[in-house]
Amino acid sequence: MAFIPQRLREVLAGSLGAAGAVPTGYCIALSGGLDSTALLAALASSPALAPLRAIHVDHGLHPDAARWSEHGALIAAQVGIPCEIVRVDARAGAGESPEAAARAARYAALAARLQPGEVLLTAHHADDQLETVLLQWLRGGGLRALAGMAPIAAFASGWHARPLLGFTRVELREWAESQRLGWLEDPSNRDLRFDRNYLRIEVLPSLRRRWPAASRTVGRVASQAAEALALDDVAAITDLASVAEGRTVSLARLAMLDGARQRRVLRAWLRALGLPLPAAATLEALRRDMREAADDRVPETRWPGGVVRRYRSRLYADALPDPAPTLRASDGATWRPGETLDLGALGTLALQPADGGGLSRARLVEPLVVRTRPVGAVFRPAGSAHRRPLRKWLQERGVLPWRRASLPLVFAAGEIVAVGDFGYGGPLAAAEGEEAWVITWQGRPVLTEREAIAVRLPVAGEGPFR
Repeated sequence: MAFIPQRLREVLAGSLGAAGAVPTGYCIALSGGLDSTALLAALASSPALAPLRAIHVDHGLHPDAARWSEHGALIAAQVGIPCEIVRVDARAGAGESPEAAARAARYAALAARLQPGEVLLTAHHADDQLETVLLQWLRGGGLRALAGMAPIAAFASGWHARPLLGFTRVELREWAESQRLGWLEDPSNRDLRFDRNYLRIEVLPSLRRRWPAASRTVGRVASQAAEALALDDVAAITDLASVAEGRTVSLARLAMLDGARQRRVLRAWLRALGLPLPAAATLEALRRDMREAADDRVPETRWPGGVVRRYRSRLYADALPDPAPTLRASDGATWRPGETLDLGALGTLALQPADGGGLSRARLVEPLVVRTRPVGAVFRPAGSAHRRPLRKWLQERGVLPWRRASLPLVFAAGEIVAVGDFGYGGPLAAAEGEEAWVITWQGRPVLTEREAIAVRLPVAGEGPFR
């Protein structure tokens, strides 16, 4: 199938229609290589695709990066398309592959600049799909690996479309040469240290000599796998609705499903929460540990980017690293009415005027001190004549064990007068009708069982299921 702009526009329109997307504009991720240059030139000739713009991400990893940026801006200008140059820090962290670091930095930059309803267009083609499927399969991927890259998916505040998946690199090159387009070749594409390059250079030529239509065949397999996954997702959402309690999963209800359905529903749950999925072995360890740990334990299973914990027969999932406050029990921070106290990853605290139910405005005559829980802390709740171990008070209110150590505690004259924004007491507890200060906590994480159960999970048409 020869590549022509009209066919490209038809493919793109079909993908948008199938996804129910009504674009507000289009943004091409322009590297300056053959594929994205062909995509840019082909789409620039269509007045229907407006507004159309391009973004070139400069990873800053190559001495010629500045020249590549200039070239990207030049070819965009030649076809009358505005092009933004974005520079990112794509250096790999400890234990991170250079490819993964560059990809993460690139997509983060693109996501941050995508307008609501805008469609990000990338130039992945049929040969890229073949490489992706083979690489993921060799790394132990399952059905989702066979599905490869989706023609369109929700992305940031808009969509991410790959309209070239039905065309091979040879077809793109033939059209680009017929149009006398100029493009750059990234020398890192010849570096055999990278798995994708090794596959492309050393493996695929032999494979294509035996099976010339490999790219198109794998494209059909990917499409069939994607259809199977769509049906599987429907079943997973149904199962998830039967075991979910807010953001949590009921362990007793989960146990009523067989092993395969448990694995499916756990993956659906984690996807709904926007968390990365664990490896198959980690998921099995999760199922075992959550089921077999003693009742008085709070078992947890961690993997890069996520953690699942069990508490009172429910499963809770969070992103890693866990949010930590800027406060410590040993020092803390002074805080006065009218000031906003920054808790770092845990948000901010502020005091708002109210009538009762908080801290007495008349008796608050000195700065408050906010710190995390010291060892052996005690608390006298409003309406009580006796101090109690704070640990017991938090437990009775269902505060999740892993949240307790990071709770911001408000002290006055060395005594706890507020626990976060949901408990007041001590000498400053305001009487009913008394002018008071109440605490507002912006960016507050889910702290209690009740809150976790009350929060609704995304459903079909939202989040990862969109």
